[in-house]
Amino acid sequence: MKKLARCICLATALATAPLTPAFAASLESYVGQQPEALLKSKADFAKAYRSAVKGVDLPVWTKRLAAGKASEVVVIDNSRYLLTSACSSRGCLDEILYVVFDPGSGLASGFFYLPPAGDTPGDTRTAFSRWYGLPTDAGKAKAISNFLIERAATDTQSLANPPKK
Repeated sequence: MKKLARCICLATALATAPLTPAFAASLESYVGQQPEALLKSKADFAKAYRSAVKGVDLPVWTKRLAAGKASEVVVIDNSRYLLTSACSSRGCLDEILYVVFDPGSGLASGFFYLPPAGDTPGDTRTAFSRWYGLPTDAGKAKAISNFLIERAATDTQSLANPPKK
Protein backbone atom coordinates (compact mmCIF):
# COMPACT_ATOMS: atom_id res chain seq x y z
CA MET A 1 0.00 0.00 0.00
CA LYS A 2 2.87 2.37 0.83
CA LYS A 3 4.39 1.68 -2.58
CA LEU A 4 1.11 2.55 -4.35
CA ALA A 5 0.77 5.76 -2.34
CA ARG A 6 4.33 6.79 -3.29
CA CYS A 7 3.63 6.10 -6.97
CA ILE A 8 0.44 8.18 -6.85
CA CYS A 9 2.29 11.05 -5.12
CA LEU A 10 5.11 10.94 -7.66
CA ALA A 11 2.69 10.83 -10.60
CA THR A 12 0.72 13.76 -9.18
CA ALA A 13 3.90 15.80 -8.62
CA LEU A 14 5.10 15.18 -12.17
CA ALA A 15 1.73 16.01 -13.69
CA THR A 16 1.37 19.29 -11.80
CA ALA A 17 5.00 20.45 -11.88
CA PRO A 18 5.70 23.56 -13.97
CA LEU A 19 7.80 23.14 -17.07
CA THR A 20 11.37 23.70 -15.92
CA PRO A 21 14.43 24.42 -18.02
CA ALA A 22 15.45 20.78 -17.61
CA PHE A 23 12.35 19.82 -19.60
CA ALA A 24 12.58 22.72 -22.04
CA ALA A 25 14.43 22.24 -25.30
CA SER A 26 18.13 23.02 -25.06
CA LEU A 27 19.28 26.10 -26.95
CA GLU A 28 22.27 24.18 -28.23
CA SER A 29 20.00 21.90 -30.28
CA TYR A 30 19.06 24.96 -32.39
CA VAL A 31 22.53 26.48 -32.84
CA GLY A 32 24.03 26.55 -36.31
CA GLN A 33 20.78 25.95 -38.17
CA GLN A 34 19.55 28.26 -40.89
CA PRO A 35 16.21 29.99 -40.19
CA GLU A 36 14.45 28.06 -42.97
CA ALA A 37 15.64 24.77 -41.44
CA LEU A 38 14.39 25.87 -38.02
CA LEU A 39 10.94 26.52 -39.49
CA LYS A 40 10.90 23.03 -40.99
CA SER A 41 12.54 20.96 -38.24
CA LYS A 42 11.67 22.71 -34.96
CA ALA A 43 7.91 22.81 -34.45
CA ASP A 44 8.19 24.98 -31.34
CA PHE A 45 10.27 27.58 -33.21
CA ALA A 46 7.85 27.57 -36.16
CA LYS A 47 4.81 27.94 -33.88
CA ALA A 48 6.42 30.77 -31.88
CA TYR A 49 7.57 32.61 -35.01
CA ARG A 50 4.23 32.32 -36.81
CA SER A 51 2.39 33.45 -33.69
CA ALA A 52 4.70 36.46 -33.28
CA VAL A 53 4.32 37.69 -36.88
CA LYS A 54 0.59 36.96 -37.19
CA GLY A 55 -1.16 40.10 -38.34
CA VAL A 56 2.11 42.02 -38.90
CA ASP A 57 2.54 43.56 -42.34
CA LEU A 58 5.69 41.83 -43.62
CA PRO A 59 6.92 40.90 -47.10
CA VAL A 60 6.05 37.45 -48.45
CA TRP A 61 9.65 36.18 -48.21
CA THR A 62 9.47 36.36 -44.39
CA LYS A 63 7.05 33.41 -44.35
CA ARG A 64 9.80 30.98 -45.41
CA LEU A 65 13.02 32.69 -44.18
CA ALA A 66 14.98 31.12 -47.03
CA ALA A 67 18.16 33.20 -47.11
CA GLY A 68 19.62 33.63 -43.68
CA LYS A 69 22.36 33.38 -41.12
CA ALA A 70 22.98 30.36 -38.93
CA SER A 71 21.39 30.65 -35.52
CA GLU A 72 23.46 31.45 -32.46
CA VAL A 73 23.03 31.85 -28.71
CA VAL A 74 23.03 35.44 -27.47
CA VAL A 75 22.77 36.87 -23.97
CA ILE A 76 20.33 39.72 -23.53
CA ASP A 77 19.90 41.20 -20.06
CA ASN A 78 21.40 38.07 -18.41
CA SER A 79 19.04 35.71 -20.27
CA ARG A 80 20.06 33.34 -23.05
CA TYR A 81 18.15 33.37 -26.35
CA LEU A 82 18.50 31.96 -29.82
CA LEU A 83 19.10 34.57 -32.53
CA THR A 84 18.74 34.03 -36.23
CA SER A 85 18.17 36.35 -39.15
CA ALA A 86 17.06 36.20 -42.75
CA CYS A 87 17.36 38.56 -45.69
CA SER A 88 15.32 39.35 -48.75
CA SER A 89 16.38 37.91 -52.10
CA ARG A 90 17.88 41.33 -52.89
CA GLY A 91 20.26 40.97 -49.93
CA CYS A 92 20.75 42.02 -46.35
CA LEU A 93 21.39 45.63 -47.29
CA ASP A 94 17.79 45.71 -48.56
CA GLU A 95 15.73 43.97 -45.81
CA ILE A 96 16.67 41.94 -42.73
CA LEU A 97 14.39 40.06 -40.37
CA TYR A 98 15.77 39.21 -36.92
CA VAL A 99 14.20 36.51 -34.75
CA VAL A 100 14.91 36.12 -31.03
CA PHE A 101 13.56 32.83 -29.67
CA ASP A 102 13.31 31.43 -26.15
CA PRO A 103 12.57 27.67 -26.24
CA GLY A 104 11.85 27.70 -22.50
CA SER A 105 8.89 30.07 -22.85
CA GLY A 106 8.09 29.15 -26.46
CA LEU A 107 8.05 32.82 -27.46
CA ALA A 108 9.65 34.58 -30.41
CA SER A 109 10.06 38.27 -31.07
CA GLY A 110 12.04 40.37 -33.43
CA PHE A 111 12.73 43.22 -35.75
CA PHE A 112 12.09 43.69 -39.46
CA TYR A 113 14.84 46.14 -40.38
CA LEU A 114 15.10 48.34 -43.44
CA PRO A 115 18.68 49.64 -43.56
CA PRO A 116 19.13 53.15 -44.90
CA ALA A 117 20.21 53.35 -48.52
CA GLY A 118 23.86 54.32 -48.32
CA ASP A 119 23.79 56.09 -51.68
CA THR A 120 20.76 58.23 -50.86
CA PRO A 121 21.44 61.15 -48.49
CA GLY A 122 18.56 61.71 -46.08
CA ASP A 123 17.04 58.26 -46.75
CA THR A 124 14.17 57.66 -44.30
CA ARG A 125 13.25 54.03 -45.08
CA THR A 126 14.56 52.89 -41.68
CA ALA A 127 11.53 54.64 -40.17
CA PHE A 128 9.38 51.91 -41.77
CA SER A 129 11.14 49.10 -39.87
CA ARG A 130 8.77 47.10 -37.62
CA TRP A 131 8.85 45.25 -34.32
CA TYR A 132 6.89 42.08 -33.73
CA GLY A 133 6.13 39.79 -30.80
CA LEU A 134 7.94 41.81 -28.15
CA PRO A 135 7.37 40.56 -24.57
CA THR A 136 4.73 42.29 -22.48
CA ASP A 137 7.34 42.79 -19.75
CA ALA A 138 8.61 46.31 -20.51
CA GLY A 139 12.13 45.61 -19.24
CA LYS A 140 12.56 42.51 -21.41
CA ALA A 141 11.05 44.27 -24.42
CA LYS A 142 13.44 47.20 -24.02
CA ALA A 143 16.47 44.92 -23.60
CA ILE A 144 15.58 42.89 -26.71
CA SER A 145 14.86 46.06 -28.72
CA ASN A 146 18.15 47.67 -27.73
CA PHE A 147 20.07 44.51 -28.53
CA LEU A 148 18.45 44.13 -31.96
CA ILE A 149 18.93 47.79 -32.92
CA GLU A 150 22.62 47.52 -32.05
CA ARG A 151 22.95 44.20 -33.89
CA ALA A 152 21.19 45.57 -36.99
CA ALA A 153 23.48 48.59 -37.08
CA THR A 154 26.60 46.43 -36.64
CA ASP A 155 25.50 43.91 -39.28
CA THR A 156 24.62 46.63 -41.78
CA GLN A 157 27.92 48.43 -41.22
CA SER A 158 29.84 45.16 -41.75
CA LEU A 159 27.94 44.41 -44.95
CA ALA A 160 28.31 47.92 -46.35
CA ASN A 161 32.04 48.02 -45.59
CA PRO A 162 33.45 44.51 -45.95
CA PRO A 163 37.06 44.01 -44.87
CA LYS A 164 39.56 44.55 -47.66
CA LYS A 165 41.62 41.55 -48.70
